[in-house]
Amino acid sequence: MTTFADLARAHLPADTADRLLALLRPAIQLSIAQDDQPVVGRLGGAADLPEGVPWPVGPSSRPLSLVATLDCARLARHEVDIELPGDGALLFFVEFEGDGDAVIHVPAGTPTLRQSEGWAHPEELLTARTVLTWPDNVQPELAEAFGGDLAAFEAVWRHVSAGREFMEVIGEYERRHHGSRHQVGGHAMVLQVPFEAVAAQRQGAGWYGEESFHAEARQWALLLQLDETDHMIWGDGAHLIWGIRRDHLAARDFSKTVFDVQGH
Repeated sequence: MTTFADLARAHLPADTADRLLALLRPAIQLSIAQDDQPVVGRLGGAADLPEGVPWPVGPSSRPLSLVATLDCARLARHEVDIELPGDGALLFFVEFEGDGDAVIHVPAGTPTLRQSEGWAHPEELLTARTVLTWPDNVQPELAEAFGGDLAAFEAVWRHVSAGREFMEVIGEYERRHHGSRHQVGGHAMVLQVPFEAVAAQRQGAGWYGEESFHAEARQWALLLQLDETDHMIWGDGAHLIWGIRRDHLAARDFSKTVFDVQGH
């Protein structure tokens, strides 16, 4: 099967393709488990919260909704570009009519109590595989590699080969081969502003072209990306992103994630 690397080699100048392909990252693609496929987590369902830990609420004081639970030990069997906890579970919550969210790590062996509050979504089991991801649009890492966001866009996505821009070639490839958009680690899908740029700006690091911005953006990694499903609609083809600084991830501090909703 044709790969992204094959298309880059075929449609871009050699130097451009080399620089782009050097930015590929492994990610864990999550999809609905079929039959006897190994399970690494679930969408929706009830939450196994540590005993004594209250159900998380949003700024409106309304209960958040559990959208995903990931088994860290099972995810650890798959190659990915981030250092996930080696055991326990990661629970992801959102507020559907607001900006609230929460990520909770429950270490293995922690006494838990199964609870269900907020909007309860039907449980769907998830399986996983490793895929290679590439920087989309003008992610800060791509902008750095090509000397700026506009330069990157022109050199990569606007490059014309056989009468077609590379963005058109890749758009067609994605429509035919992308599969599930649920993802742990790797490069996030970009529909608006890359989440790394959102995170860096929220930290007061400025914007594209400033060294402080790119230095801060490099610190951020994708923790989880969730696409829409038949049971979970984020709005106009949107997807959810939780990003985390690599030092916070290493410290297992999930209280400082950046939550972003990307839609059309």
